[in-house]
Amino acid sequence: MEHAQDTQSLRDQLEACEIRLAGKDGRSYAIRPIRTSDAASLIRGYDAMSDRFKWFQLLHAVPHQTEAMALDFCSPDPTRDICVVVEGCDELDGEILGGTRISGVADGAKAEFSVSLRPEAHGLGLARKALETVFAVAKEMGYVQIWGSIHRRNEPMLRIAESMGFHLRRDVENPALMVAELTL
Repeated sequence: MEHAQDTQSLRDQLEACEIRLAGKDGRSYAIRPIRTSDAASLIRGYDAMSDRFKWFQLLHAVPHQTEAMALDFCSPDPTRDICVVVEGCDELDGEILGGTRISGVADGAKAEFSVSLRPEAHGLGLARKALETVFAVAKEMGYVQIWGSIHRRNEPMLRIAESMGFHLRRDVENPALMVAELTL
């Protein structure tokens, strides 16, 4: 992650589009907060996913994301949530390659994470770098624990979680899921 001097918060740096992520392909990708104007690109990105990855993303079958769903996702609560997107380049210039989100719970100490990528961005290391960025923002916001549900067959996400130091355990309410927890 490349960013300016720590004279301002990470959230401010994201808003100013000052942070870039280095992909394994040698390209530099802009990362910034999601905007309501991203809804159409979000829908196109979701449609580009395989049915399997759509299932992993939402943990239930949703064949197509509606405009209302996309607009809702593009409007996080600024007091509790942060959602950042990775912008595409070259043939995907102007499109969202993926992103990650932290959704804070009422206690103000814990937040749920999620991440998704278009198929074209798999294997570039962007998911992990985007997660590291929003986790740093979550820590600035006062969160002390991050958690998320991962389908037990989503091996790429489970590998990322393990490599980032998450504690993984089987979800007692749904054996198809793993719960990933990390103390910040």
